Amino acid sequence: MPSSTPNLAALGNWIHSWVQPNGAIHGFHNHPVWGVNPYRLGDFTAGHTTWSSPFIAGLAEAQAKRPDARARELISRLINFQSTSFLPDGQYDHIGFNAGEICKKGLIHNAVPNLSLGLAALYARDWLEPRLLEQVRTAILRNMEQGCLQYGTGGRPDKSSVANQDYARIWGKLLFYKVFGDRRWYDSTREDLDYMIKTFHVTGMPDQESAGTLRVLGIKDILEPSEYYGLMICPLLLGAEIYGDERYIDEAGKLCRHVARSHWIDERGQVRCHRMWYWRNQRWHLNRGPMLIGGMGDSLEGIQRYVRLRPDAELEAFLAACDQTYSHYQHPRGFLVSGTGWQSEVDIAPSTGWQSHDFRHLVHRHGVDEKFWDTFFTPDERTSVLLGDQCMWVERGQHWAIADYLWQNVFDLVGRKDCVRFGVNLPDWIEGGWHPPKNYPMPDRPIFMNTDDAITLWTGDWSKLSIASIAKKPLVEKLV
Repeated sequence: MPSSTPNLAALGNWIHSWVQPNGAIHGFHNHPVWGVNPYRLGDFTAGHTTWSSPFIAGLAEAQAKRPDARARELISRLINFQSTSFLPDGQYDHIGFNAGEICKKGLIHNAVPNLSLGLAALYARDWLEPRLLEQVRTAILRNMEQGCLQYGTGGRPDKSSVANQDYARIWGKLLFYKVFGDRRWYDSTREDLDYMIKTFHVTGMPDQESAGTLRVLGIKDILEPSEYYGLMICPLLLGAEIYGDERYIDEAGKLCRHVARSHWIDERGQVRCHRMWYWRNQRWHLNRGPMLIGGMGDSLEGIQRYVRLRPDAELEAFLAACDQTYSHYQHPRGFLVSGTGWQSEVDIAPSTGWQSHDFRHLVHRHGVDEKFWDTFFTPDERTSVLLGDQCMWVERGQHWAIADYLWQNVFDLVGRKDCVRFGVNLPDWIEGGWHPPKNYPMPDRPIFMNTDDAITLWTGDWSKLSIASIAKKPLVEKLV
């Protein structure tokens, strides 16, 4: 029988394969909620993104549960890079994520590294070098008091806010207080929590025990997509702890039930988080997809933190079902299927950004076993393939590609995990444009054929491949 829980060490191993010597976390920054990535926007960068910073927090909690000298070195390197990478205006560098390096603005991509550094410091402060702990403190202050002041009114939520983004900023401020005992935002942050509840929460979605949140105040007919709800739930729970106000737990519980009671079952029989609720023709409607799989972690972590305070059989069953979903859609290499329904690279290209959030949640939920760190740090040089209906993800060592089926020529993207630039693998007969360096294309990359009835290997050796498929057509060794 298939496992009911995902292989956390394999997921961590895969994310770690994108980490650079300087502590940057590279990745193909795919966004399987919005269906966009740097390739779609013509950016062609796959370098560091602050959206991957939850990996640092997940590692710090894993190290706290099972200490390891290799992990401490890695965490220190990651913290050092993230806490020193700034733009001149006080925002973090590399905040473009799915837009790549052409984007230099965005509250959420500033807020997430703040809360990630705060969580990492919380778990690692007993052993972290004092210099690095101070770097974390000064980085969060610099970003909150300079870079993030342009979002909202004086760095606080207002009518222009996006719910998950300002909640994430609040979470970072609460963690800053918990780690460093600094009360500079103590009173204002409680006011901000109350403001968010009053203006953004919509009770009755999908029932009176549940509540969703508006994404923005100016749009009253669309609620936040489900993958962001942990960014609301977690600061509410931490606020309840800090301020001693049970009302925040009540509100968090409503958000948990909104996510759980809006779930759907996909064509493979797996529980999935929903895309959004929208208002049309005088009633609310549920929109299921297209939707991510890798990237559920924030909301699931919020639910996990809630049930530890208030045990709830319904929510605990939902978490167990989502464990099964992760397991079902995990590639043997360790990464998770990004999503379904997009019929493009958006379904098959795994994102270190989103899957770092899954990693942090799964560490918090399941902990790590005695074999975890050895598996985590053992290099995996297999040729791994994830087949989709229109294209496939292929990787081996430092090489990665979004490849086409035989005699199709739509994607043909090539990159290296240790390089920022990626691009189309232009043939030699096209003299203009960007041509990848000679070390970009994968030697002996397998080629698959997509026939009318099935998918099969055209060139390559089955025994040397680690393959998974989400394509609708069957994968066969021989064509009839």
